[in-house]
Amino acid sequence: MEEPPERWARSCSPQRRYDMLTTNIVESMNSVLLEARELPILRMMDFIQVKLQHWFYERRNKAEGTFYDVSCWVEEELKNRIDLAFTLNVFPVDSWRSRVEEEGITFLVDLNKRTCDCFQFQLDELPCIHAIAAIEKRNIKKSDFCSHWYLKESWLKTYERQIHPVGHTDSWIVPESVKSQIVKPPDFKVPPGRRQKKRHIPATEPSKITFKCGRCRRIGHNRTTCIYSPALHPFSRKHREE
Repeated sequence: MEEPPERWARSCSPQRRYDMLTTNIVESMNSVLLEARELPILRMMDFIQVKLQHWFYERRNKAEGTFYDVSCWVEEELKNRIDLAFTLNVFPVDSWRSRVEEEGITFLVDLNKRTCDCFQFQLDELPCIHAIAAIEKRNIKKSDFCSHWYLKESWLKTYERQIHPVGHTDSWIVPESVKSQIVKPPDFKVPPGRRQKKRHIPATEPSKITFKCGRCRRIGHNRTTCIYSPALHPFSRKHREE
């Protein structure tokens, strides 16, 4: 409650946000480079180069092989929304605007401005269920109302370049200005103790650790805070009698 709404509400954010938010691109690579970080620096760079080369080649082929006007994720998302859009009542106002009713609530959809009273059309820049209902009423292509970032052409441009291997060191052409430079190791003091390999989990991030009580065998608490009766041992006499 102490934070302003623009920090946690998408509708109040001054910048454009989408449904997938990441804190840092480096955190997304941590799991991929978990084993490669133990290698020497040159071997780790080779691992990153091979991994990016594989990703670009695989996703470029996937983009070229799709028959949709939008990406596969967007097409699947629109299909899921179509099932809900068929249950709505659409009342056209003019050639672009429509009044869509959902469970007694009326939403005004403007396909020309790409807006809807639910604001999901504006935030996601994808047709919401109300916009899809209005689009289906007019038999128009839904991909025409998606942002150009979701189109197949944008998907192809993302992976149009190739990641080339660096080759052997003997084939490198290094300028003399670079060869003459003396690179010293960083002035870094190694702290005592075992080096940390896992990142610190902030208090605001939900924990994935599941606690199981050793007294009642229930999940969500431990033996210290247990308020239930102890679980019966499967080989106890009372358990066999029941």
